[in-house]
Amino acid sequence: MCLFILTETGQQKYFVIHESKNWLQAQSYCREHHTDLVSGIPQIRSEEFNKRVDEFNDSTLWIGLFREIWSWSDGKNFSFRHWDPDSFLEVASKTCAMTKPNGKWSCDNCTDQKPFYCYEDKVILIKENKTWDDALDYCRENHRDLVSITDSHQQRWVQEGAKMADTEFVWLGMRYTCTLDLWFWVSNRLVCYHNWAQEDKIEGCDRATAMKRDGKWYERKEGNFLNFICAL
Repeated sequence: MCLFILTETGQQKYFVIHESKNWLQAQSYCREHHTDLVSGIPQIRSEEFNKRVDEFNDSTLWIGLFREIWSWSDGKNFSFRHWDPDSFLEVASKTCAMTKPNGKWSCDNCTDQKPFYCYEDKVILIKENKTWDDALDYCRENHRDLVSITDSHQQRWVQEGAKMADTEFVWLGMRYTCTLDLWFWVSNRLVCYHNWAQEDKIEGCDRATAMKRDGKWYERKEGNFLNFICAL
């Protein structure tokens, strides 16, 4: 059995997995069935996630924080800390994090069996280098479409994915048509929101939109080989 909620942004769901697993098994389960173990401060501090923690106030559940140097399972930066002060010795000696009934964090041996939290994105970064057309085909065959961004909330989540790309830019689902002299989303969404960088425009009809790691949008030739982000 798993429970889930949809965030206000519409970009992520949270799942509570009641089956007890060790930390690595929990990570593998989340990556196979969802996106990853719950990771990063926006998720941990969200109202929806904390409501779910409150509902399981008699349990400790794995989250996606582990220590070589403390890191989140999905690669997000680790800065904010919410450790339980009564768990200092555990934090110093054990290497996988969990939530406690009071909502704060503690640690345990990664081989211990616990329920855990997963999250699921509505977008996914594909770390394969493809032209824009090939990226579009890949997304439509394996997911839904190349991602469209229609508001600042979607921009924020796509930007988080772009930060983890292997290429400086990632393809988005917007291209240029010379016939109509306009930009359009391939998902047929209206182009109302944009986040273009200030740069010299490129010439030609074979242009599409790519996002840089800083979240700004740029025109790029469709034949460039880039990572890309699909909508799920």
